[in-house]
Amino acid sequence: MPESQSILLGQQQMGFGGCGGKVFTLFTADKTARIVAQCQACKSTSFIEPEPSKLQIEWGDGDGRLTVF
Repeated sequence: MPESQSILLGQQQMGFGGCGGKVFTLFTADKTARIVAQCQACKSTSFIEPEPSKLQIEWGDGDGRLTVF
């Protein structure tokens, strides 16, 4: 699929501002609230912290969903 197309209509792809990297890995930062995204190009990190601090992951399109390995 070309990079300009998205399965998720109306959504924008995210990337890291410093290097423009669009490939990143997600980690759990702690047991309850935060997720860390680490850029695979420059190794910069960003924390994702929902408010209120409860995160629910639901099934979307496809066979799998985001989970902890």
